[in-house]
Amino acid sequence: MIPKGFSFSAVNAGIKSPDYQGLDLGLISCSTEAVASGVFTKNLVKAAPVVIGMEQARKGIARAIIANSGNANACTGKQGIDDARAIMEAMARSLQISTEEVIPLSTGVIGVRMPVERILPKVQLLADQLSDNANCFARCLMTTDTFPKIVSRRAGDANVLGFAKGAGMIAPHMATTLAVVLTDANVNKQHLDNIIYYSIKDTFNAITVDGDMSTNDTLVALSSGLIHAELTDVQQAISETIRELAMMIVSDGEGATKFVTITVSGAEGNREAKTIAMAVANSLLVKTALFGADPNWGRIVAAVGYAGIPLDPEKISLNIQGLHVVEGGQQAATFDETALHEALLLKEIVIDISVGNGPGRFQAWTTDLSYKYVEINAQYRT
Repeated sequence: MIPKGFSFSAVNAGIKSPDYQGLDLGLISCSTEAVASGVFTKNLVKAAPVVIGMEQARKGIARAIIANSGNANACTGKQGIDDARAIMEAMARSLQISTEEVIPLSTGVIGVRMPVERILPKVQLLADQLSDNANCFARCLMTTDTFPKIVSRRAGDANVLGFAKGAGMIAPHMATTLAVVLTDANVNKQHLDNIIYYSIKDTFNAITVDGDMSTNDTLVALSSGLIHAELTDVQQAISETIRELAMMIVSDGEGATKFVTITVSGAEGNREAKTIAMAVANSLLVKTALFGADPNWGRIVAAVGYAGIPLDPEKISLNIQGLHVVEGGQQAATFDETALHEALLLKEIVIDISVGNGPGRFQAWTTDLSYKYVEINAQYRT
């Protein structure tokens, strides 16, 4: 279900290396002056396309997105900005639009200059090959991803289509990813901003694979405005799209063997519950225990305690896979180590933590930490 007004293309530009043969440069073009919204990394070290993209999103209008994998164009100084703008200008000429209507996205190795000399000759080809093949754009974003991430939803007569890349270096405040959400629903700038802001709070900002935050995290939303749809339908469709993309990123975590849902309840407020949940979700000791199916529940309780949220340790209770593990801050009388070990062998793990009687609740998603994660990230640049 392709939203009306949008078309796609992708080519190989050998961005990371001239020897690379896969798709690594992609384009989304809109036939109308699309309404644009975006959210970006909270990292103080921001890649050139993030700096430019934040400015473009504030203006709220776009006609094209040009994206690449293989090079983050981060920590490249003024040259990185100049390189990104050179690519935007070339793309704008090919599409006969304004440079200010082109939004750049990049992902890949940090600190290496963008190979503009290999990219510019491919820009016209991107424009010439535009079609309704959305899959090619999803593939051009992939780095360590094992599958392209595409989600679609209906919103009355309108369509919503989402893309994301991300498998490692995942942490909140935009979860480390590139994501694009497209719709043909007629949505104004303020409504689109609100929908995206509220949609990421409990999705992209509730997932973590390794606790690392990238320099390039970006989610861009565009509306071609060609179809009338009820705002509530559009909001639900976009929210569901973003949520499913976030779940896909966790399930594709680098080297991950487990998909882990962590729910914290009983906190003073939702913010406090989130802080505790993310402390557990990012704990390397918890993640390695989950990988080994080790029933070491003390690591979870320790993470709850060091999260920095005031609480009474005697009010902590813990259930894992439905098994009662901790009550009143101590091992439950019915705790069965063998049963917990066997339950942790499953691919999907559910951890429920209660820290009191407050109304605060938050749910986070994470992975285990395997040998493969170390292998992938030890060789990322080489």
